[in-house]
Amino acid sequence: MSDDLKTTPYWWEAAPRLDRPAAPPAEVEVAIVGGGFTGMSAALTLARAGRKVAVLEAQRPGEGASSRNGGMIGSGHRVGFADASRQYGVEMARELLREGLNALAYTTGLIEQDRIDCDFVRCGRFRGAWSQAHYDSMAGELETLRRETGLESYLVPKGEVPREVATDKYQGGCVFPQHGGLHPGKLHNGLALLAEKAGATLHGLCPVTRIEKAGERHRLTTPRGQVLADQVIVATNGYTRPGTPYFARRIIPVASFLVATEEIGENRVRALIPGGRMIVETRSRHCYYRASPDGKRIVLGARPALRPVPAAGTVPVMRRLLEDLFPDLKGVGITHAWNGLTGMSKDHLPHLGKVDGLWFALGYSGSGVAMAPYLGHKIALQVLGDPAGRSPFDRTSHPAVPFYNGRPWFLRFLEPWWRWKDWREGSV
Repeated sequence: MSDDLKTTPYWWEAAPRLDRPAAPPAEVEVAIVGGGFTGMSAALTLARAGRKVAVLEAQRPGEGASSRNGGMIGSGHRVGFADASRQYGVEMARELLREGLNALAYTTGLIEQDRIDCDFVRCGRFRGAWSQAHYDSMAGELETLRRETGLESYLVPKGEVPREVATDKYQGGCVFPQHGGLHPGKLHNGLALLAEKAGATLHGLCPVTRIEKAGERHRLTTPRGQVLADQVIVATNGYTRPGTPYFARRIIPVASFLVATEEIGENRVRALIPGGRMIVETRSRHCYYRASPDGKRIVLGARPALRPVPAAGTVPVMRRLLEDLFPDLKGVGITHAWNGLTGMSKDHLPHLGKVDGLWFALGYSGSGVAMAPYLGHKIALQVLGDPAGRSPFDRTSHPAVPFYNGRPWFLRFLEPWWRWKDWREGSV
């Protein structure tokens, strides 16, 4: 392992985290707990509406998953039409799927209208079928998506896979042309600066340890003082802690791991991903990869573990996955290895609404780059009393996880099952 390995996100090289050390104000109209995509988008909407807003972040603003993800932006969530129909009925399932398209349109529109410099490109996404059975089921899935949402997509037979990605691991796949890629660190910083320009204040290293009623208002306790707020939005997702017990019982923090290669040159990267798309796949390892925005590196994400373990320790597994996909990269340097926490809900759907006097938007389950800014905007509209803030995600149940209080003790017992599943799929 290289002594030069950095265990901070590659994205921070071009978009360092913002330092906002000022203590929070004593009183605000709206306090937002969590300074990621959701919190910054909510703050932007509220501040533009003239509200006095403070964002309280336990780390530096955006230091969580918003600047640690793969930078892939799409229109979906993890629950398919059939599963959603069984639980909520066909019409509600249609609404849930269409809301994914609305999220993509909103977030990409915000990027374009506010000229957020985040290397956004609508390059499309290729989804590789790990097995023939996976490929055979894709046709039906794509037809359902086209019929119910109008999402453009098409199948890619095995013989045409090399036009998309130079690996022999997939038995075909499909393409979603409307999806794209961006630099998540730059997107977060862009949202944060817009929110500040509109009048919101950002307060890093300011974890909220307690929220309690104070008459008609809320008192938030932080190590840097107390804040009285008329309204509170909880936007902590994978970094939800026992200080907000209702949400801590409903959001499971699952680790996500990524690495970035050394610069290998634009020509070599283009030869590996000739289609220029974001790449995901159907196997349980959940590998996803892409060219870096400058086209000189490969950024790979996967599941080497379920729990947060030291990122440096996952490099051997991540290297095996990379070299299994691209044997020509055997021995390539890994310059960055990092992890983040994905906020998984029990039903794998995002949720928003109001409970016990607190507004919330969280539970993106790994699909938050488009959805988090969108639902941050939506929950802000609800705080403002604007009917446009309604979403089908505020009409779904939000189940708690049995025997869970915010500390995912059970993940260590699930890891052997996932390792067996990887072995069964033939994954390295």
